[in-house]
Amino acid sequence: MHAVINPDLHPKCQTILAGHQSAHGRLQQAFRNKTMHPVWLLAGERGIGKSTLAYTMAREILADGGQDPTFVARQMIQGTYPNFLALERCLNDEGKVPREINAEEGRKVSTFLSQCAAIPGWRVIIIDAVDEMNRTAANALLKVLEEPPAKTIFFLIAHSLGQVLPTIRSRCCKLQLFPLTDMEIAPHLAGISPEILPLARGSIGRLMALQKAGGIKLLEQVIQAIGGALKGDWRPAQALSALFGKDNPGYETMLDLVIWALHHLIILAHLPMPNTPANEKLSPLIKLKSMAHWVDALHCIHHFLEIARTSHLDRSHIVMAIFFMIENPTAGDTFIYDTL
Repeated sequence: MHAVINPDLHPKCQTILAGHQSAHGRLQQAFRNKTMHPVWLLAGERGIGKSTLAYTMAREILADGGQDPTFVARQMIQGTYPNFLALERCLNDEGKVPREINAEEGRKVSTFLSQCAAIPGWRVIIIDAVDEMNRTAANALLKVLEEPPAKTIFFLIAHSLGQVLPTIRSRCCKLQLFPLTDMEIAPHLAGISPEILPLARGSIGRLMALQKAGGIKLLEQVIQAIGGALKGDWRPAQALSALFGKDNPGYETMLDLVIWALHHLIILAHLPMPNTPANEKLSPLIKLKSMAHWVDALHCIHHFLEIARTSHLDRSHIVMAIFFMIENPTAGDTFIYDTL
């Protein structure tokens, strides 16, 4: 019987590490052999378990000096273990998650290290994620990493290596983590529909988000909206805009499904694919437009979303915009620069 991951728990609370056994073993061996690099950069896609691996290793390292592992784990969850610090984007006073880790948060690292260790032994710092630190916070971290303190290990999580300062990357031992296989994910997730497993693309985080946002039903809505846009029927797109246009937590998941659908349409047109429910629903759309149309639409929407995510555009406006671009990619650049 496999242990089950609780999708509602923060990575610091997870006791199951799905996959990444090779990476875990490499870290354990380095620690046992006293060849542990002081700064590790855990890189890979969102939701594949980078943070869970970091917290797993942190618990093992902090309990190495004879501390009770249960006690260490409980205090880490509560944020009270004196030899441990975690930085991440948390809810602010307005009840919203900021887009970046700011300078004030970043200074917590130097403050933490300026104090003597309350418990003899190792100290561990997790930054989730280093590519979400603003420039000031990243520069403050860089100063610390230039001369890492003794008996201190950093685990820096990175979703996008290109967003990490080269000077920080150069001071890290990089550990690249890859999407999980369906066999690594499925045994640990009870109640997950097998239909949406391929949509997760190896990410437990994405799978959990899909399940919460409606799963295969949401994919059906996205496909209907794509087909409707191509036929001049905007009602399905308007329904998605109304549903995800405000504070619906499934907003990013819905956008991700649109990107997935367009990308998958291009693949389906070139390669034979398994006869899955998702492929059956997508296949009729292939013949509605040329391959060049689908490629242009995907490129245009990618570009638009990169800009839109850092703007103050209303979400409902963004949702409708991407379906307008599906209908007419050639108008994409004009639409982008006229509305941002």
